[in-house]
Amino acid sequence: MSRPVIKREIIEETAIKIFATKGLARTTIKDIASQAGVTEGALYRYYDGKEEMAWKLFNRELEKFTRLIFQVLFEERMCFALRLGLAIKTIYDYYRYNGDQFAFILLTQHGFPEEKLQTKTTDPVDMVATFIGQAVGRGEIPPCDADLFASLIMGAALQPLVLHRYGRLKLEADTHNQVTQACLRLLDIA
Repeated sequence: MSRPVIKREIIEETAIKIFATKGLARTTIKDIASQAGVTEGALYRYYDGKEEMAWKLFNRELEKFTRLIFQVLFEERMCFALRLGLAIKTIYDYYRYNGDQFAFILLTQHGFPEEKLQTKTTDPVDMVATFIGQAVGRGEIPPCDADLFASLIMGAALQPLVLHRYGRLKLEADTHNQVTQACLRLLDIA
């Protein structure tokens, strides 16, 4: 691997970590360069500025995350409850093994007000709404407002991770199972 590629990877990993902890507004190019051990000019070789860097990294990381969730939710050889449970486990595993990337996606998404953040294939709430709508159509779950219940499911799944990130909740090995059961009860199928 050539040196510029390694340097870019270090810069990007550092930027994600800082964006995830300080937020977009409070992070500076100087912060990223200093933590990455490079000059500010090195960052400008790859990006026009902090906003472009954050936006490109956000889209890259969101695509990685949503691809995993999509594969589980729309694997139709499994029943609804199993797919939902595996999707929640996937979210919790992703958080456990990619905490900075997860926090970056979740906590910085509101820092891009002018941009259209996601499409139907990269917006996790839209994916869950489609998943729920299809399950209602197949008779796997009782009729419900797919958009409303997608937001309820996402809130139930993600809020414990936010609280954990801020040191307010301890995650146990079976937390994802407890969250899954709560989500199934929300949908009146537990």
